[in-house]
Amino acid sequence: MNQAPARSREDIENLALAVREITGMKDKPFFPIVKFVENVLSEIVPNLVFDVRDDDFMGDRMGAVDPMSGAFFVRIDCYEGAIVNNPRDRFTVAHEVGHALMHIGTLNRSNRHFSTKLPAYVDPEWQANYFAGALLMPRHLMSQCTSLDQVMNTFGVSRECASVRAKVLNMSLK
Repeated sequence: MNQAPARSREDIENLALAVREITGMKDKPFFPIVKFVENVLSEIVPNLVFDVRDDDFMGDRMGAVDPMSGAFFVRIDCYEGAIVNNPRDRFTVAHEVGHALMHIGTLNRSNRHFSTKLPAYVDPEWQANYFAGALLMPRHLMSQCTSLDQVMNTFGVSRECASVRAKVLNMSLK
């Protein structure tokens, strides 16, 4: 696993909020992740190459970003699921967007590989997961929710995703 540049939760929250602000979605609960990828992401990330790929190319991976080349791939079934607002697929695409925004040009194959678990603040997978949660469920809008069902319905996320985000934000939602 490659180490990413250090990022705090606050740094990632601010990046997610900045994405919402530049898309005019700051105060709108449901973030249109597919439209963002198709219409905006390449304007923010220079040299980004986005493509939807079949199972033969992707294998078990639902998505992938190559930080060296700027290639961003999503497996076709995941992309089609995100188009119809499947919560798990929306999260996967948002996770890969996090990699694209935070890791293209910052990680390379020559980085030192670690055999032990990285601290979260330098773990690219933790960073991308945290970004996806912050993008899809912004803190300032989450504070208005009173239940996990409301989070799921408002933001188009799974129960697991809603539960993890509520826990991160120290919210007691059932």
